[in-house]
Amino acid sequence: MKVISPSTHGALDYLIIIFLWASPTLFVLSGDVARYTYLLGLVHLVLTLITNSSAGIFRFISMTVHGVIELLVAIGLIILSFTVLQYDERGHNFYLWFGVALLVIVVITDYAYQKPVRTPHVTA
Repeated sequence: MKVISPSTHGALDYLIIIFLWASPTLFVLSGDVARYTYLLGLVHLVLTLITNSSAGIFRFISMTVHGVIELLVAIGLIILSFTVLQYDERGHNFYLWFGVALLVIVVITDYAYQKPVRTPHVTA
């Protein structure tokens, strides 16, 4: 069931970015795990800004491609939590649950539905 529209997903993306940037402090992540979390937030910001949606500014990629990228990231984070972060309890738990949450968001977002995004028409 696809219950999240692209415009709602865009707003959710910005909340995710804020969450990622606050997470090292909120969950006491340290060292490399904290740095990778800040970096993941930056990558998610860039992805959101270049997506052709109401949340995007530069609009290079479609919502469908955005969804595929998020799906791959979610799966990658879950795998990362069980491999590289298996001995770091905080990192393992954070990336496992964040990956699962992102996967749920991917599954319930309607990436195919796209209202035309109007760009201002400038006449000379």
